[in-house]
Amino acid sequence: MALSASRPISAAANVDLSRAKALVCEPSGIIRQGIRLALNNVGIRAIIEANTFVAAHKACEEGDHDILILNHEIEANDSTYLLREVRNGKLGRDPFVLTVMLLSSREEPAVRSAMDCGPDDLLLIPFAPDQLMARLRALVDRRKPFVVTHDYIGPDRRGAPRPGTTSATQFQVPNPAQAKGMGFSADRYEALKREALAALGVERIKRLAATIDWECKALTTTFTEGRANAETNFRSLIKLDSVTEELSFRVRNTLGHTTEGIDGFLGTVRKLKNTPSQLSFGEIEVLSTAGRKITSTYTSR
Repeated sequence: MALSASRPISAAANVDLSRAKALVCEPSGIIRQGIRLALNNVGIRAIIEANTFVAAHKACEEGDHDILILNHEIEANDSTYLLREVRNGKLGRDPFVLTVMLLSSREEPAVRSAMDCGPDDLLLIPFAPDQLMARLRALVDRRKPFVVTHDYIGPDRRGAPRPGTTSATQFQVPNPAQAKGMGFSADRYEALKREALAALGVERIKRLAATIDWECKALTTTFTEGRANAETNFRSLIKLDSVTEELSFRVRNTLGHTTEGIDGFLGTVRKLKNTPSQLSFGEIEVLSTAGRKITSTYTSR
């Protein structure tokens, strides 16, 4: 899939970032000053600031910003939740907002957590305004294509697929800061956004459907190998609940299909989840059969 809004432009192209809007979610006033300086120096004047987690959530929900600068942690709250919701289309007006996430720790768990929520770039605190300026200019000029899995939507950060796996499909997505800077009309950008959302939505449906089959097989394997217990059963059923609920939502809203079969499967999962210690192999076989039917219906699209 190729979208004209996301074709890379040269650094010399006429991109006027004074038309763009930025949201800065950062608790430190000193750091916000440095961010504002960097944004001003690349031409951005329309800047909204949020220094609490509640304010950040509200600003992400209500704002029409093109660029998001977000600290990984605000008031001891993990801000990756906010960006995951944005990328999944559950929070805010544009899941493709250009995002730089700020990190105060280079420890592997923190870096992995930040990468897994879908930012376009990471920047370690402390940083100089010039560093942020360079990152922003590079992202406005060219952003990475997006990939979709059952639990991730965001820029493709893989160097190469793992051995034995195939490359995930890449999707060129709109770049709102670039589009605004090049003077795209709101209608033109919205059309490109809808096109990208439809393509990503179909891919997400395929990934969710495939995960249902995978989880059912994993549940069956723990039973046949004698490793099943209340805890392992509950973990698998919790995952099936989450994945199936999202699949039902996306099939209705992306494809416009009825979801009786999916919702019936979800009802069975939730019933079994209430008594995980009593789960029988026969119940798993029934669940797996229904799961395979769902998987075959939506992975072949």
